[in-house]
Amino acid sequence: MNYGRFNKVELTMVIGVVFIILALIILVTDFLDGFVTSLLWPLLEGSSEGKTVIFLGFIGSLLIFNSIISGNQGLTARLYPNDNRYKRYLKVALVLLLICAIAGLLIEVKIRCDFGVSIFTILTSMDPNTSTTSLMHSHTYKSVLGFFANGLVPSHVNTGSSILKYVLPYALVVIPVEIIAYFTGLFYLVKQPILHKIVGILALSLCLIGLLDGGMFSQPFLIGFGFLLLVYFSDGKISIKYLVNPVVIMGYILLVAMILEIGGSDTTQHTLTVINQTGDVDLSQYNVTSVVVDGDKTIYTLNCDVPDKTLIRDVFSIFKDKSDLTFMSWNFYTYFDNPNTKILKNR
Repeated sequence: MNYGRFNKVELTMVIGVVFIILALIILVTDFLDGFVTSLLWPLLEGSSEGKTVIFLGFIGSLLIFNSIISGNQGLTARLYPNDNRYKRYLKVALVLLLICAIAGLLIEVKIRCDFGVSIFTILTSMDPNTSTTSLMHSHTYKSVLGFFANGLVPSHVNTGSSILKYVLPYALVVIPVEIIAYFTGLFYLVKQPILHKIVGILALSLCLIGLLDGGMFSQPFLIGFGFLLLVYFSDGKISIKYLVNPVVIMGYILLVAMILEIGGSDTTQHTLTVINQTGDVDLSQYNVTSVVVDGDKTIYTLNCDVPDKTLIRDVFSIFKDKSDLTFMSWNFYTYFDNPNTKILKNR
């Protein structure tokens, strides 16, 4: 019986090492990039090479640490002095992750208040490379990771480090939160049956990545947090009734996301606020109806049908080396091929 248990621990360790090796292969070569990133796209929200490497790294390391803890009776005795109380570990992880995600939104609000612009805008930082962040897809915490990762990752991986100067020192809170949530989540999952352990490891990895890259309303964070709630409330059991609390909690979070996304949309025009513009630009193709200069801010009103994603890319190229950063209003409806968009715009 002990031998069988040892084999199980050993197998988990080997699988974890395989995931780590796969992450390293993707990081240093182009051999598997396209296939693996496409495979993980539904989970990682348009998976990039960076997110893929971190995701596989988290999974692999969690499997390895799970094996180490499971195979060490002295360590498990210290971590679980009372088997009925180990659930508190995951509670700590969930609370910390949620508070940190909300703090990320508050940092986004503070940046915009500091510059005197609407909170319903997409920030684009130009120096040293272009990076974006907003309430709906925040890169405030990614910029902290980017600061440490800049010298380690390929140059084509966007680390978001150009946003860091606008979010310090507040965004540094993500460092202890990620570490504590990682290990407290792990300590709980060690005690779970195999199915819950697998789901929990995937969910915790997604949640930690989503917090860094995308924030509270990102696809990885929402998927990961939702499944962590399911693991927490089911606590090793399988039944439909354990879906109720996770669905209710996630329903509230999604409702807030929809209110902000749709309620913050400007369907009539795009307002582009440029900070410290240093040269002339050509915006004639975007039907500029107003230009207002207010101190270090130049505010353009654009009456155009260009989708947000395209317009953001255009802003990258137009204002690169000609400004410090920009803030652009968004229109949720431009992300869809929706005939109602023009109706809303003409109202």
